[in-house]
Amino acid sequence: MDMILLDWTRMGRSYCLAGAVAEGGRWRVVRPLLARWRDAPVRNVGWSAYLLDGRLRWEVFELVGPEAARPEPPHVEDLWVRSLRPHRRLAPAGQPPDILSATIAKVSEPIFGAPLGTTQASVYLRPGSGTRSLATVVVPSRGIRFTASQRDGAPEADVRVMLPVPDLAGRLLPVKDHHLLLRADQATASLDGRVKALQFAIGQMGERVAVRLGLSRAFAVGNGAPSCCWVMADGFFSRSDPQP
Repeated sequence: MDMILLDWTRMGRSYCLAGAVAEGGRWRVVRPLLARWRDAPVRNVGWSAYLLDGRLRWEVFELVGPEAARPEPPHVEDLWVRSLRPHRRLAPAGQPPDILSATIAKVSEPIFGAPLGTTQASVYLRPGSGTRSLATVVVPSRGIRFTASQRDGAPEADVRVMLPVPDLAGRLLPVKDHHLLLRADQATASLDGRVKALQFAIGQMGERVAVRLGLSRAFAVGNGAPSCCWVMADGFFSRSDPQP
């Protein structure tokens, strides 16, 4: 089974991946997970930088030994694999726009198939609810606003984004898009400079931007708080020309 790499997000020192597979004339989004971790209490083990450094989004990989994973709503895209094998080629030019179009959340429905909850700063979904953990929204680039802060002892800056999407209610979402963050990291070490680099990158994408949204595995923020799946910004693409 071949997968076109779509979401490449930072998860500590490793990466979380998701991609699109062709199935019955349609695109299905899957989240490949290493089968050797199938007995882990939480499916939050990522892929190593050793495997992925030098790779690109929209690159084609073979999913070696795929097996369906028991759904854990809203995370219904999980798929056990023994490994990923790069084909060292990108998807044909027409497929990335088709994949983004196929994954756009319907305006008439909740983004993840169930109503979202909000805190003062964040947006979440309760574990066990929803019909998907990954979706695409299309927004005007001029309405996207980034912030960045650095907590004492944190290995990297906390970058967040506000999107003009009614369901997200003006909250700040953690930015996990590896490619976009890498571009800002390489531009400058200052927080203000990184924010400017991010805004500049979005401005170059044109008037409409496809934003990939994802839900974290459930965890609690604060003592005694319930565990929730938190909304994150996983990827940013030009709607008209979604390049790697």
